[in-house]
Amino acid sequence: MTKLDAGSRDRLRATDVVRLARTIYGDAHGGIKYKQMLRPWICPFHILIALIPSEANILDVGCGAGLFISVLAHLGRIQSAVGFDADEIAVQVAQGVAAKLPKSERIRFEHRNAGESWPAGRFDVVCLIDVMHHVRPEQQVELLKTAAEHVAEKGILIYKDMARRPHWRAWANRLHDLLTVGEWIHYAKLDDVISWGRMKGLHLDGIGAIDMLWYRHEWCVLRRPDEKT
Repeated sequence: MTKLDAGSRDRLRATDVVRLARTIYGDAHGGIKYKQMLRPWICPFHILIALIPSEANILDVGCGAGLFISVLAHLGRIQSAVGFDADEIAVQVAQGVAAKLPKSERIRFEHRNAGESWPAGRFDVVCLIDVMHHVRPEQQVELLKTAAEHVAEKGILIYKDMARRPHWRAWANRLHDLLTVGEWIHYAKLDDVISWGRMKGLHLDGIGAIDMLWYRHEWCVLRRPDEKT
């Protein structure tokens, strides 16, 4: 298991992702456009990008307006991708952006809830980025297990969410969600997430954490081993 701290990899900077978001969403309209341009300042996409294997096919759960997939496609890092989200307006923005991306015919965004049936198949990478804290505690284990079931042999599950400690940073994020979406969020323990993944045959490949502004982010990479070994 590798500790993936904020300084352990060569990667893009947050400013690089912001520039890409401006390019990708330049023709979009409304507040969602500006949210995509601002979000890389508070979410470590620049770190998560480095975790994606070259030419991977991806499932992005809770993709929003498609920022992560769109940046990866723009960088030529992925072979194909499916993203889905419960926010219909955000998905419409993602679909409009996707039409202009490289390999656009291999990228699709769908309007569906994580509690519904998921896109069929297994993927090299399944992403759960800032999704878990929107899910009620009694439903969190099932979300993680469903995500794990969609990880292909030798594939990975990337889990990233807000940290429960220190308390003041956790409360800063709680206030953020109350003001922006009117939602009382539910933190999951990273150790629990790792344990749930192990129940579905995934092995811990690495963990990491970083502070951005007043937010603390934590993540883990869970890998499905070669089933022949």
